[in-house]
Amino acid sequence: MALGGEQKSRFCLARGDTILLSPDFGDLRFADNFLAYRNKLEVVCREEQFIPRVIAHDLHPEYASTIMAPSLANSFHPHPHLKAVQHHHAHLASVIAEYEIRGEVIGIIWDGSGYGEDGAIWGGEFLVGTTGSFNRAAHLEYLPLPGGEKAIEEPWRMAVSYLYHLRGADFLDLDLPAVKAMNREETALMLSMIDKRINSPLTSSMGRLFDAVSALIGTGWISNSPAEAAIALENACSSSGLSEDPYPFRLNRTREPYIIELNQLFSALLSDISAGTDRGVISSRFHSTIIAIGSEVTCELTEKTGIRDVVLSGGVFSNRIIRNGLAESLKARGLNLFMPGMISTGDESIALGQAAVAAV
Repeated sequence: MALGGEQKSRFCLARGDTILLSPDFGDLRFADNFLAYRNKLEVVCREEQFIPRVIAHDLHPEYASTIMAPSLANSFHPHPHLKAVQHHHAHLASVIAEYEIRGEVIGIIWDGSGYGEDGAIWGGEFLVGTTGSFNRAAHLEYLPLPGGEKAIEEPWRMAVSYLYHLRGADFLDLDLPAVKAMNREETALMLSMIDKRINSPLTSSMGRLFDAVSALIGTGWISNSPAEAAIALENACSSSGLSEDPYPFRLNRTREPYIIELNQLFSALLSDISAGTDRGVISSRFHSTIIAIGSEVTCELTEKTGIRDVVLSGGVFSNRIIRNGLAESLKARGLNLFMPGMISTGDESIALGQAAVAAV
């Protein structure tokens, strides 16, 4: 039995060669969704006479499904073993299971958030592994997430985090529309939170990087729905056409996992904004940069490991420009590419991946 994640939540029951995947119950933070999820799980278990030997759940200790797992295990006799599965490993494993891939793969797993093994919020990940295990090979550099989940609803907070990282408090003197639009009292409070590490967990999230850029160029200040700022950034790029001129970035290979450093990217992006460059052109260059990051880091890992099977998964790949552009680039380099087919690239696939990991 695999309990899935927190959003776009599904559960999965696996017995022999048979897999039962539930409908999407949405965000389990909402009581009605959680009750519907729990009731359906109980009904299906009763109808299928399903008694799990293992119950897999997300590594995040505060997810509703994680909190439920021990009491759920106690409701079965004999009590099943509990297994925590890292969020991005589940993304990787879901694609491996779908295509029955043998051997290790390189996984490009990009999304908004997933609880990492180090307690940070992951989301811009390059993994090497199988359903049984994985190594974190590279990731976006860590930055504070000011206000925690509040930053997901207010993308401008991540713009503050990146600007503070790049320029220190002097960024407040920049002659940029986004900086002028920032509430000074709120911004000062955020900087204090970052300095004191109060409610500002570290994140390597690719989704939050999209948020920061969207806020800076004026396509996404507040998000009233999931990924709204990132979708607006994609739409801006679509109206301009994909540029072949990416912004610079640096892959720091001095330790493992490798770190993708973004200071050069933001310096060049801010120069474009200051020069009055059209936001569609900036978005296009940014998308080209993300494709370049995916392609170049993957090829670096291919040379290092000899692995030529590559998995793409995570909510960022609902972005058609990133998905198609990176797929084309990797195939042109002779790599074997696998993407979710039966299920979307988002968290709907988490339960299937958890089941695959738990079955090993």
